[in-house]
Amino acid sequence: MKQNGAILIIVLWFIVVVTIIVAALATETRLSAKVVIHNKNGLQQWNDTLQALRSAEMELLINRMPDPAGEEKPVNEAENKNEPKENKKYRFNGQVIELAYPIPDTVAVRIYDHAGKINLLRLSKKHRRQILENRIGNDDLAKLDALEDAWQDWIDKDDFKRVNGAEKDYYETLEPPYEPRNARLETVEELLLIKGFDEVFKDFEITTAFTVYGSYKVNPNLATREALMLVPGMDEESVNKILIKRRQKKFKSYKDFNDFLEPEQLAKFRNWINFATSRYYSIAVQVKPPTEKSDEEPDEDEDDDKQEDDEIQAQENQRAYMVTVQPRGFNQLPRILMVNPYGVLPDTSHELMEDEEEDSEPDTAKKTSPFPFL
Repeated sequence: MKQNGAILIIVLWFIVVVTIIVAALATETRLSAKVVIHNKNGLQQWNDTLQALRSAEMELLINRMPDPAGEEKPVNEAENKNEPKENKKYRFNGQVIELAYPIPDTVAVRIYDHAGKINLLRLSKKHRRQILENRIGNDDLAKLDALEDAWQDWIDKDDFKRVNGAEKDYYETLEPPYEPRNARLETVEELLLIKGFDEVFKDFEITTAFTVYGSYKVNPNLATREALMLVPGMDEESVNKILIKRRQKKFKSYKDFNDFLEPEQLAKFRNWINFATSRYYSIAVQVKPPTEKSDEEPDEDEDDDKQEDDEIQAQENQRAYMVTVQPRGFNQLPRILMVNPYGVLPDTSHELMEDEEEDSEPDTAKKTSPFPFL
């Protein structure tokens, strides 16, 4: 009996050990399978991103080509025939854009013309101060003067410190230490390295408002929300109206703002805007969140599906694979200036806002929107 009991215990222990081994192997196999799936999905997303990027580059080339003979856009008889044609480059205002070449359904593409941002390198002392006053007010004159001195010390070629500025001796005491460039800024992010500017733009995504390409003036048809919020005379309500109204009709002159901007606002605003485009663009490729769908579940409404896909545009601080390019005609690929795999997109919450005047129009008028996903 004792021998049989010992054998039974050995058998039970053997079963326990085998069970543990099998469970460990099953877990390892399951984890390995998940790793393979994630790697496969990652490679597929990267492939889709590159495909979308190339299609976006082709879109910029196509956009620079002249319209084919006989395909000019007809002028509506009710419109003023002397009015200039709508600039097709205004499409690159950061909205989710439909490209001429198809792209995978797993990604969405936005193209930002840098005419919609404020060029740090072109700002005069007056305009730079206006932006700083917008951020911290104009009560602390000493602080404003110190920021201006720090800016000048950063870009000048000498090591002589201004009264309230900062030179090499200051920056070397920081952790980690670094030296001032003593030349023009090369990137927008460099602004935060200048003494005091990290505090001024704390919790503000400067890359969505500033650029180092193009003019300091902003095209309201292409402007980001963040750039408009820094322009003197602008408040959140006015910025929302500009971003919403440009969906239906592009702004072509200062008179187009008379209906919803106060004269005092417009007087400040007009010194900061123009209606030109630039030769610099940022292509942003967003990977759409995966949607789990049952094979037995039928597609009810394509419009609802598209709207669901475009919900990603209403979030703040969205990340995207972002490439800044400069087109070089329409017979060669654009020149790549910067690649940011984790670029932050400007705030796009306005894309889901509705125009109160538009709501009062009949449904037939709403269907004429050039952006059906809104």
